[in-house]
Amino acid sequence: VTAEKALSELQQAVQVTSKDARGKSMSVAERQKQIASFERLAQRVKNALESYKLELRALSREQQAEHQHRIRTIEEALRQARSQIDWKRLDAENAAGTGAAASGAASSSSGQEADSGPVTLEQAVATADKIQNESQSSVARSLGMVLQAEQVGITTLGMMHGQDEQLSRIGEDVEDVKANIARSRKLVGQIARGAARDRCIQMLCVLITIAILVCITLAITGRDGGQLNVPDPVRQVGKL
Repeated sequence: VTAEKALSELQQAVQVTSKDARGKSMSVAERQKQIASFERLAQRVKNALESYKLELRALSREQQAEHQHRIRTIEEALRQARSQIDWKRLDAENAAGTGAAASGAASSSSGQEADSGPVTLEQAVATADKIQNESQSSVARSLGMVLQAEQVGITTLGMMHGQDEQLSRIGEDVEDVKANIARSRKLVGQIARGAARDRCIQMLCVLITIAILVCITLAITGRDGGQLNVPDPVRQVGKL
């Protein structure tokens, strides 16, 4: 499964509302099951992305740079999908807490009515106060969840900012590497040209030395016909 395909499946899944085909809200158990499926899809995207990164190691630096934008896009979309999953999880937890509080209050009220018969004014006031307190507790829990979600968002933004800075530094390092490669190529070219010049000079010196030795040999043996301008002692050596 490619990273893009797994990401597309995850994005389509998180767009599904918390209602069934008849338009009714899902139960808490159904929401939790739905969130678990979201987490599995997100893990598939992460695994596919890691495999994608491993495959890039076999490519050259230039080819890896071409795929960096694609990887960043997938990572950004995965972070957004995980944020939506976190919101859905908080919503499900909030619904579970509210439902438990309401069912507890209803069962307590029905039990009191069954035990004591007709509800008096004092019992009604006490029951209302209890429900109000439980509602306040539920609101407090909801507020805590909202604050927790806000903290998650702040942490996510901080991580994104740090990753953006890291990516910027990586881009600068890539540019430095490219510049060093270009300078190295120029230096190798200069060294090669210098070595070629040195080889030509060496060959020229060898040829000059050979020519001098040939002239001396011809003068000593007298085969130059006296045309070569060599010292007389050299010619006398040949006569001896």
